Amino acid sequence: MSWIRQLLSSPRARRGLAASAVALSVGGLVLMQAPAVGSAFQFGALDGDRGATFQGPGAKGTLQLSQSRVQSGQGNSVYAELTLEAEDLPAGTERAPLALAIVFDTSGSMSGEKIERSKRSVADLIERMRDEDEVAFVRYDSNHEVVQRLARVGEVRRQLLQRVFSISAGGGTNIPPALDRGMEEVAHAAPGRVRRVILVSDGLDSSKERSEQLARAGAATSTTVSALGIGLDFDESYMSGVANAGRGNFGFVENPSALARFLTQELDETANTVVDDARVQLSLAPGLRFLRAVGAEVVDQSAGEVTLALGSLFARDQRRVIVELRADAEHGETLDLKSHLSWRRVGGKQAQVQVPALTLQGERSQQLVLASRDPRVVASATSALASLRQLAATHAYAEGDTDKAEALMDQSLAALETAAAAAPAAERESLDKQRAELGEAKRAFRAAPPKSAAAKSAGKASAAANAKNIGRKAF
Repeated sequence: MSWIRQLLSSPRARRGLAASAVALSVGGLVLMQAPAVGSAFQFGALDGDRGATFQGPGAKGTLQLSQSRVQSGQGNSVYAELTLEAEDLPAGTERAPLALAIVFDTSGSMSGEKIERSKRSVADLIERMRDEDEVAFVRYDSNHEVVQRLARVGEVRRQLLQRVFSISAGGGTNIPPALDRGMEEVAHAAPGRVRRVILVSDGLDSSKERSEQLARAGAATSTTVSALGIGLDFDESYMSGVANAGRGNFGFVENPSALARFLTQELDETANTVVDDARVQLSLAPGLRFLRAVGAEVVDQSAGEVTLALGSLFARDQRRVIVELRADAEHGETLDLKSHLSWRRVGGKQAQVQVPALTLQGERSQQLVLASRDPRVVASATSALASLRQLAATHAYAEGDTDKAEALMDQSLAALETAAAAAPAAERESLDKQRAELGEAKRAFRAAPPKSAAAKSAGKASAAANAKNIGRKAF
């Protein structure tokens, strides 16, 4: 039997051949005593040069490549998957105090029962906060007003509740100045506090780029920004973009009474934050070029160096980042991907972790290149990129471009099906769930006109599910 037959008889090689088709289609808060910096780190190998594990104070993770070999003489799309998981909280651990700003829509479209229920949800959140936490409240319509400057909750709770219940709705929607002011308030928080801004809106404005810039700047200075859309008339592309840039959560509720659940989740996550300001710096050998990252924000980029911000992680939270690279290597040439992670353990010190270098090697044999692929990493990349594509599809559908929306969904469904055929059982099950969600969204889009209530609801629900899957595995 020839070496090629021997290769193709290998189950691993057959999985690699299936995964290669996917690669082509994919391309289209806690007070703790932390150890001193540089201590208690552990490393391990995952399938040789293709992956490595790491562990430091408060978190652990993996960095894995979609393959260990690339076709020589041509450009290759290669994916790196970074996972970071925060540790659990020891029983009886006292959490760090919070600094929380609520940026609240009081435009005319919020009038009536919508604003009354929303005010009750905000009041419930304020009641649940501890006396030592800090809170700020900014309302906005065409203009904005700081209803409460950042202050200790125990000192302002009663007066703030009265002010919240006295708010009325009216005017238009102008988000950026209010978001900017909310972030300015938490920037003045006392040292050691976990900082978060929650943006709530039911409307539209044309300032998405500015709001994303503000959220991105906040994330770069350890302020998480989450965004919640209420009802069926807000722009899910706007709100999910703000949450992604701010490394926070995006949520959608049709009924304002459900706002309380989102706010409760935000409070719980903030209160149980273990890791803050997590970042990864990638050093790329000549022959490697950074294309994009899904699940993290690029905060700095220069020749051969890229810094990505992951944000904060609460207890047992798991973040995922997919990095797409272009690799050009001659036969036998090796290309190293080096990475350095840093984060602050809440209540402790800064952690610095140097991950062992991963290596790509140029190879003439296509069969050996295909056999070097990791179907699990390819499946993860396919899933994240399909979710990114679905956000674009829901936006296209909301704009009335049904042909573009269907084409994007068909592309994702095909990529997910191919990835599932090669993936290990656990990843295959997740991909099948994602395919089912996309299929349901496609059927809902076909069944109703783009501007109908049913279509709006389906689009926003799909956007919320897929926005979550970009930075975390959600299917």
